[in-house]
Amino acid sequence: MICKDGSWLQPLCSGSMYLVGGFNTKQMNRTMLPVIKGHTPAGAAIKQFVHYGQGIQSGLFRQYDFGFISNYFKYGSLSPPQYNLTNIVAPTTFYYSSNDWLSDPRDVRELHDKMTGGRPTLIKVADFNHFDYIWGIDVKALVYDKVVKIMKEHETNKSFQSQ
Repeated sequence: MICKDGSWLQPLCSGSMYLVGGFNTKQMNRTMLPVIKGHTPAGAAIKQFVHYGQGIQSGLFRQYDFGFISNYFKYGSLSPPQYNLTNIVAPTTFYYSSNDWLSDPRDVRELHDKMTGGRPTLIKVADFNHFDYIWGIDVKALVYDKVVKIMKEHETNKSFQSQ
């Protein structure tokens, strides 16, 4: 109710989104706020948030840390193994933005440097944030259309088809 059109509390709804993913009023469709808030954080589990926090705390991109004893039984070592990103050979395009508070451009570059088939692509909209990839007013033109075009190009290129 507080997020609906005309509510004087509607700025609180968008503000709560900005606190997590980055501030951007230009891409926020306020009429969608009741739907957005009604489905957020859908599709995410507490364990995913814990794993994300573990990565921030350790500074490493590795599997879930269950604790010393459980790690030993699960992984055969006291700490979780790092992901071997050199095993990812599929052509990959990373879309990232400088205002995404959940995905720092330095992390994107580090991920790209460790993968063999990655291609980073900066969204050249200064305020584009984490949630704009899902709900941004211009996301179709800025990201989705380009992703579909890349997929169609790869579909016609036999070197990228499975063998």
